[in-house]
Amino acid sequence: MIERRRLATIAGLVGLACAVRLGVRLARGEATFWEQSYGFYFELAQKLVREQSFCLDAVTCAYWTPLYPAFLALVTAGERNFLAIAMAQSLVGGLTTWCAYELARLWFDARAGWMAAGLTALYPYFVVHDTALQETGLYTAATAAATLALARIPIAQHRFRQAGLAGALTGLAILVRPSLTPFVPLALVWLGLSCQEQASRRWKLVGGYALALALVLLPWIVRNAFVVGRPTLTTRLGYSLWAAHNPHTFTHYPSGSIDRSTEAAWAAMTSDELAAVSRAALRETSFDDWFRTRAWAYIRAHPDVAAWGACRKLGAAFWWRLNPLKGPREQWVYGLSYGSVMLLAGMGVWQLGRRKQWLPIWLCGAHVAAFCLVTAVFWAHTSHRSYLDVYFIVLAGGALASIRRAVSPR
Repeated sequence: MIERRRLATIAGLVGLACAVRLGVRLARGEATFWEQSYGFYFELAQKLVREQSFCLDAVTCAYWTPLYPAFLALVTAGERNFLAIAMAQSLVGGLTTWCAYELARLWFDARAGWMAAGLTALYPYFVVHDTALQETGLYTAATAAATLALARIPIAQHRFRQAGLAGALTGLAILVRPSLTPFVPLALVWLGLSCQEQASRRWKLVGGYALALALVLLPWIVRNAFVVGRPTLTTRLGYSLWAAHNPHTFTHYPSGSIDRSTEAAWAAMTSDELAAVSRAALRETSFDDWFRTRAWAYIRAHPDVAAWGACRKLGAAFWWRLNPLKGPREQWVYGLSYGSVMLLAGMGVWQLGRRKQWLPIWLCGAHVAAFCLVTAVFWAHTSHRSYLDVYFIVLAGGALASIRRAVSPR
């Protein structure tokens, strides 16, 4: 009876998450959905359905990782179907809610799980952005599922199988957004430290995680080796590095979009530079290499600017104001919800530390550290950091459960 009630309650919270996300998206309307979107993802989905190709054009074949376009292709069959995307991505938001529940239940207790699930279901940023035409919602859910699988390894009955599941899910998350890659070595260290077993068993678990991860990523990497001539996850690193390190990076960013700053950098190029870019653009990897070279030259020439820029990027990513800035209402809703979660998350960390439960803290810390590394080297908007909010909410759920126990009558 208790188990049936628990399942019914979590099903209700997951259903609430799906319903709220879908309702908000429908209320905002189809026109807004297509206008305020990353349309290239849907173009890639159509290419995949109609031509069985991930090439956006003749020289852009490995710029974007494949999983979100493949998700859109599966959901829409290449047709411009707003409702199908909204419904599917609402379900993805429901998966994130379930993962938050399970993580909080694992690290704290069932009451913390209910709190975390409720917060995730109604968290304003997730409610609005989980159904947008961008990879953020799918990435958040995939990363949360991978983290849950990883966190369960020390208590799993079949640990090697669980390690393989965690590695495979991590690989899928990377195929949604490759910026998760720096988390992998930290996850391997965490896994090695978390299992109180003989060294040979630890290495087996670490190896199982790494093997499953490699099996998921290798097909895409090998495909790129044949298609673009380089075994790589993406060919956007050089261009992204240049966007983060040029004289115009902070002309609009972080209050505005990094795209506006990049447009200013393009506008400032000389005719010789534009000609060099045109020649490099004939080959995807050459285009990436040209911008990477320019970025590193700027970093070497201005190390102090790069260091201060890294601090500004990290501050913008974790600040209570949206990045890029939105209207006053959006700012206040986001600031109050995010600020409250962060305050409670700090209390949750303190509780875990007081009980000497270090593994959850280290795992959350690994995610934060990996994100900070990517942000300091490149850049980040709020949407890039928002996947971390799941773990802050889980910690907040533990704090709320503790507060409720403290104020409830005995």
